[in-house]
Amino acid sequence: MPLKQIFPICIVADHYPALAFQARQFLKYEATEKIVPPLVTDVFALDAITEMLEAPLRVLSYLDLRARHGEKTMAMHELTLLSTHLKYNLWIKEEYDFVAFEDDLAVHVDAAMAVRREGLPGARTPDGIFTRLAGTHVGRIVSEIESRPDPTTIDLGLLLLSLDESGIDAINAGISKISAEAVRNGSNHDFTAGFGSSSSGLTIHCNDRPNEETAKRLFAHCGLRKYSQKALSWFGLAVYPASAAVRFGLKLEGEWQEDPAMEEAVRRMPAGIPPGKIKSALRARQKLGRNDPCPCGSGRKYKKCCLRSR
Repeated sequence: MPLKQIFPICIVADHYPALAFQARQFLKYEATEKIVPPLVTDVFALDAITEMLEAPLRVLSYLDLRARHGEKTMAMHELTLLSTHLKYNLWIKEEYDFVAFEDDLAVHVDAAMAVRREGLPGARTPDGIFTRLAGTHVGRIVSEIESRPDPTTIDLGLLLLSLDESGIDAINAGISKISAEAVRNGSNHDFTAGFGSSSSGLTIHCNDRPNEETAKRLFAHCGLRKYSQKALSWFGLAVYPASAAVRFGLKLEGEWQEDPAMEEAVRRMPAGIPPGKIKSALRARQKLGRNDPCPCGSGRKYKKCCLRSR
C-alpha cells in the first residue's frame, strides 16, 4: 500500500532546549503534499512522547497535529506542547495565527513521568482529553481501532483524535441515541456528522444485520453523504446495537464530480447534521415537535428531515 503521509523527526542528543531551537532554525527542508514539516526535538522528549502516548495511533495523532499547527505555535520545549496536548488536545482554531505556550504547562508531564518512572503517588496520565475519552463511545471506538490497525479505520482514528471536546461530546450523544433506538425497535439507525475544516464526514450505522447487507447499505449511504457535502473523503462505521461496539469501517475518497443521478438521490435523502452544528442540533432534537423547522437548516419540517434518519 503506498504511503499517504510521512512525518520526519529530527533528533538531537542533548536535553538542552536551545540546541533543538537552533537546529530548527538552521534546518533546511521542503514540505510536500505527503511529507510534512519535520518535528525537531531531543531524544529525551521523544522518550516522553512515546511513554505518554502509549499507542502508535496516539503518537501519529500528535505528530499530525504538530505538523498542522507547527507554524502557529511557540514553545521553548517540546514537553510543553506534549503536556498541552495531554490536557486539552493540541487543537488550535483556524482563526488564530500564533499561540505562545508558557513552560509551566510542562508540569503536568513532569508529574506523570515521576509517577511512571519513580513510583511516586499520583495519576499516570494528566487529567485531560484522553482521560475524558475513557468509558465513552468515542473512546471505545479509538481503542478498538488501536487494537486492530486497519488503514481504513486508522484514518478515522486520527480524525476522531483531532476533534475538540464539543465535537466528541456530540458524536457520543449521537451514538447513544441511535443505539438506544436500534435496541428499542430493531430497525436501522444512522447518525451523520460533517467536519467542514477537514472536508470530511462520518456516518455511523447501527444494526445487527449480516455484514454483507450492512456494508452495502453503509457504502451507499456514505456515497450520498459525501456527494451532498462535496467532501474529499467520507468515513463509515458500523456498530452493534446496545454495546455500540465496532463491527467494521470504510472510507470513500475522491474529488467531487457532478452526477445528475446522485443529485436526485441526494434531494430525497434526509439531511444530516452539517459542519459546525453538531452539538446544538443534537440538543435541539430533544425539544422539537414533528412539524417544527429542522435544526439542521435544511428548511424542511423536522418530521420530513432529520427525524427520518433516527
